[in-house]
Amino acid sequence: MNNKETNFNPIPQIICGIETDKIAMAQRRIIVEKEYKSLLEKLKRTTGKKTVHNDFLNVDVSLVMAEGGKEATNRSTFNWQSTYAVKKLEMVIKNAVALDGEPIYVPAKDTGNQKRYKYVNLAVLYYTFKSEKYQYLNFIVKLTLGVKKDGKHVHYSINKIDIV
Repeated sequence: MNNKETNFNPIPQIICGIETDKIAMAQRRIIVEKEYKSLLEKLKRTTGKKTVHNDFLNVDVSLVMAEGGKEATNRSTFNWQSTYAVKKLEMVIKNAVALDGEPIYVPAKDTGNQKRYKYVNLAVLYYTFKSEKYQYLNFIVKLTLGVKKDGKHVHYSINKIDIV
């Protein structure tokens, strides 16, 4: 059988400049920090603000290096898919949606960073990466937004949750 018949492609060692090896967290951390800062600079330069509009919730999502950027640098390095999602963060934020039967808003924890950032709720959305050509590019990420008392939505974290 060939790869076309089985629709199976082995995972390359590097995808879009991201090492896929489980032990490559240090390299992925550098990529995440660079990509997050790059997106912040791009948004400020092109729109004058550091926000991305989410079409599903119809809200502007703020990107704050000290909140979402820090969380991403710590959490989005555990696997290559989460790092890949950070590279595509603007698209993910814009197009993320709720899952059927899942609540969108949940109470924030009264501990740790969620308490420190003064989130009252979290909005939990999902984005599915799809590729007909590469099976390994089919996965779902969870996008978590912190919601402040004034209703401001802030990117909090992004993590791979499932392979599809």
